[in-house]
Amino acid sequence: MTICVFGAARDDIAPAYFALGEDLGRELARRGHSLVFGGGAHGLMGAVARGAAAQGGEITGVAPHFFRRPGVLFEGCTRMLHMDTMAERKSIMRQMSEAFIALPGGLGTMEEVLEVLTLRLLGQLSKPVALLDAENYWQSAVDMIASSVEKGFAGPETLSAFGRFTDSGACLDYLERESGYDL
Repeated sequence: MTICVFGAARDDIAPAYFALGEDLGRELARRGHSLVFGGGAHGLMGAVARGAAAQGGEITGVAPHFFRRPGVLFEGCTRMLHMDTMAERKSIMRQMSEAFIALPGGLGTMEEVLEVLTLRLLGQLSKPVALLDAENYWQSAVDMIASSVEKGFAGPETLSAFGRFTDSGACLDYLERESGYDL
């Protein structure tokens, strides 16, 4: 299965987040899944790619041309695709992937995962989505989503449109089950 992972691009975050990213990359590759990600060498993007590379996994980076600067992109990708815009990048990542995981991250990560969740709820995307959590990072986002349901801004199905996990193995089990993946 090809799994798209969204995550932070910054390095100045707590070590627990990096451990989660590297563990996810290792487990993903160990199970024979391919990684699609934003191509970055830093933050949790770099951590998941390093983990996958350590297990010999197939890694596809998708990055806009303006990221082509020394030290920005992960050099261990099996293949690197370059797009003109961030919108094209997201579209290609969605098309290539059979499932999505959002690690903790900033506004870009939040925007990416909310877009795939929205498309899923609109029936435009049938691929499973999971939040992989460390340090309770995603709690405020889940609270915001629950509040939107409680106040009538979103339907109750919104809360079941994704899974939330703290363990890479359980997260991958969920995505495999939800996508009907069979090794």
